Amino acid sequence: MQQIYFYSIIFVMGVISSVTIMLILTHFSPTTRKLPNYLSDVHYLQVRDDYSLYSVSSDHLKNAASDPHEKIGKKRNSVEDENEALSTLKVALDLKYQGKIDKALRLFQHALALAPKHPEVLNKYGEYLEHSHSDVISADMMYFQALTANPSHSEALANRMRTATIVEALDQERLNKLDAKRDALSSIHESNAALRRVKKEAYFQHIYHSVGIEGNTMTLAQTRSVLETRMAVGGKSIDEHNEILGLDAALKYINATLVNRNDFISIDDILEIHKRVLGHVDPIEGGEFRRTQVYVGGHIPPGPNDLLILMQHFVQWLNSDQALSMHPIKYAALAHYKLVHIHPFTDGNGRTSRLLMNTILMRSGYPPVIIPKQQRHKYYDFLQVANEGDTRPFIRFIADCTEKTLDLFLWATSELSHQVPLLSDPDEHGSNIYDHILDNDSDESSGDNTPIP
Repeated sequence: MQQIYFYSIIFVMGVISSVTIMLILTHFSPTTRKLPNYLSDVHYLQVRDDYSLYSVSSDHLKNAASDPHEKIGKKRNSVEDENEALSTLKVALDLKYQGKIDKALRLFQHALALAPKHPEVLNKYGEYLEHSHSDVISADMMYFQALTANPSHSEALANRMRTATIVEALDQERLNKLDAKRDALSSIHESNAALRRVKKEAYFQHIYHSVGIEGNTMTLAQTRSVLETRMAVGGKSIDEHNEILGLDAALKYINATLVNRNDFISIDDILEIHKRVLGHVDPIEGGEFRRTQVYVGGHIPPGPNDLLILMQHFVQWLNSDQALSMHPIKYAALAHYKLVHIHPFTDGNGRTSRLLMNTILMRSGYPPVIIPKQQRHKYYDFLQVANEGDTRPFIRFIADCTEKTLDLFLWATSELSHQVPLLSDPDEHGSNIYDHILDNDSDESSGDNTPIP
């Protein structure tokens, strides 16, 4: 019995020794240790433009690639920047008092670039814009930002109290002017041939620019070809085709249902819009709230668990007396901003928000607004300013785009000899982006066309 017990002890000790040796070898072996992989697959690292409000310019990236020693976004000491900004501000003020306005402007801009959130820089720059350039609206925005940074800044507070009423009156005057242009457009009979042509062309323009803002590389001619012939364009991805077809389906849905409906806009309506926007690209995600966290530049949208309650609050605001009593352009712009700020979908948030905005505008007699893709960075900049607390610049930007769209319709349906502002904005090929209105029967297709299944 003792002998069996002795052998059992030896066996157990041998097992323990063997296991210990294996653990030691495994720990020190460089070939058997498996590290966790925290990097996503390369395919999923190709983040779409729809996710980001800001991106590093391609020229900057090229320069960085050519110079390995350059560090993109290299940060300086914030105290050094602030001190340099204040020194630059002092010189700018001296030049302003000497009457050297142009030189002072460059120094004010440099000081603002060094310390964009410093209340003294913002306030003094605002005073310069107000008194030297008579730009009360931009000055008021600077005072607003100064008070956001320091609510007790006495000079900025006094300046804001003076300019706020003036700016509000100027904004209202601008909106009244747009109402007059809308009414002029509404007076044109539906049977007008020129109106029918410009409606068709504006439809193509809207889709071309809306998908182009998100990074779609189709030209206007190719976009029009896809919509008119349903033929595929050689050299372009399936997703780019499907983005165009999705926006086409969403616009047709809105025009057939929501525009002429007088009842409230519901969550289901927004989901139906998104379902069509993304239906050709990603049918699974189309019409569904996201189930994961996303990141939008410097803005982190709410988590997926909060989306339903936030969307319910958003729809309550959307149908509230307060919102419905606003001017339609202000109402539409705020609806766009609020929805894209919540960012309820994995993809297609920008397109859906712009469609919701245009639904509201069309319900008030405005044409669907075209936001030119050439102004995408300005568009994103104003969204970021809205994130920081001031939505008025974004509303003014939408008002600008509304006016240019109205001018397009009025120009195309009249015998005006002058060009409207938007018409002088060239596309990537250097041609006028609305030349096609005048030559509506020309063959605009390009590339090798094959049927889209």
